[in-house]
Amino acid sequence: MSLRPLRLALYVALALTLAACGSEQPQAVPEEPVVAPAPATPSPTPPSTITATRAPVTRAPPSGPACMGAVIHTVDVSTGGPPWRSVCITVGGILRLTNLGPGGLDAASWTNVDCGYEAGVHECRLIHVGTVKFAVANSHGRRPLTAVVVKASSPPKPSPACTTSPSALDAGDGGPPWRAICVKVGSVLRIENLGPEGLIVEPRGLVSCWYEGGVRECTFVKAGTVSFTVHRSPESEIRSLTVVAIT
Repeated sequence: MSLRPLRLALYVALALTLAACGSEQPQAVPEEPVVAPAPATPSPTPPSTITATRAPVTRAPPSGPACMGAVIHTVDVSTGGPPWRSVCITVGGILRLTNLGPGGLDAASWTNVDCGYEAGVHECRLIHVGTVKFAVANSHGRRPLTAVVVKASSPPKPSPACTTSPSALDAGDGGPPWRAICVKVGSVLRIENLGPEGLIVEPRGLVSCWYEGGVRECTFVKAGTVSFTVHRSPESEIRSLTVVAIT
């Protein structure tokens, strides 16, 4: 067999193969479409809430302890413990401290009180408006007590510590100052056995006095604290009296 026809067949097959390969065009790879991100959807804004702001309420400062009238207030001070609660009493009232020896009481302001002692009882007339800080000393130690003294209210509160008929004073009797008293406006104080020049009254505008035959009668015309000073002669001792007049 001749090789020429065989070679010819091989050349033809190779040519066909090359022609087929040359006829194929490269295929473009399709690109994925670029999708732009969707704009963020704003979250719904909640409706604005308007909060009503109230103006601050101005309140009056709390009032102090409830005040009593011109009463006689008694405290048993024989026990120990924390400070007693403050008491509030109208001027002219009395604070009685019972079961306490003669040297067991002190006060930060003696000018606002007039105290006397008898048989284990300290009786203190409240003669001026203000605050009196007492200190009680006994076998339990020292224990404070504060008294707030206020002016008379309107309408007046009960005032059992005050009188409308004070006892007459005998200027001829010697001795220490008379114990302070409390009277109602309109009351009359009678001072006996005293010459025309033997009396000093301060302040004068709170009383109206007249004199006859060694006797003075003084009518209290306004509320307040009045000081009477009796001096019969240069040789006699001076005695004084404090009177609280209330309505």
